[in-house]
Amino acid sequence: MSVVCCRVYEDRIEIASDSITVRGWTQEKGRDNHSKLVAVNDMVIGSVGRAEDSSLMQLFCATHKPEGASESDILSFMVEFLDWKKKKTDQKQTSGVFILLFEGKAFYINGFFIKEVVSYEAIGAGMDFALSALYLGHNVEKAVETACELSVMCEKPIQSLKMDKAGKKKTARKK
Repeated sequence: MSVVCCRVYEDRIEIASDSITVRGWTQEKGRDNHSKLVAVNDMVIGSVGRAEDSSLMQLFCATHKPEGASESDILSFMVEFLDWKKKKTDQKQTSGVFILLFEGKAFYINGFFIKEVVSYEAIGAGMDFALSALYLGHNVEKAVETACELSVMCEKPIQSLKMDKAGKKKTARKK
């Protein structure tokens, strides 16, 4: 459930998420939920899936960074994260899917499949709607708004961040 999407421009990367929170079959509408999109330790993490995976990834990123900004560096980072997670929870897998912004690049992460995002990407239950909006040239906020309108698994408010290509967070917005 959820949607996170990003678009890579020449000078910046924009990323946005919805704010739905679900426990079992119960949804908390309109909650100001920052767990899906966070800036931590010079990184921005967008996550969908179980809250456990999102929370643990945020906790891990507070004290760890990838060695560099290549697909192989991010893969090594994920291996390190899952080793760390196993020590904490006795589970060495993740069902979470992430978009990670680091050193002016964006990466799609699904388990051990890592792909640098060079134009745009979306993850989560609302990803098809968001990808369609991004394909049509809309910005990330409009893409998430579209997913919120069309998917029962996505909900406003919309969180968004912009990071310049130098890797510095510029602005955060809530819509």
